[in-house]
Amino acid sequence: MIKGKTALVTGSTSGIGLGIAEAFAKQGANIILNGFGDRAEIERLRVRLTESCKVNVAYDGEHMTKPDAVKASL
Repeated sequence: MIKGKTALVTGSTSGIGLGIAEAFAKQGANIILNGFGDRAEIERLRVRLTESCKVNVAYDGEHMTKPDAVKASL
């Protein structure tokens, strides 16, 4: 049902948000990770999800309450 679709999951660099992103990826959804944290750790996470779930995983660190920043990053 969600295979091939793209999910932007806020707060997905750790905790519950990461769990949701992983669940979507396991079902075949491409993922845009969003959240704060160490860039190197987030990159390792992005690569791990890409390789283990065989989906496209990107990262956008923009704060979702700032629509102009989000639009500029797309």
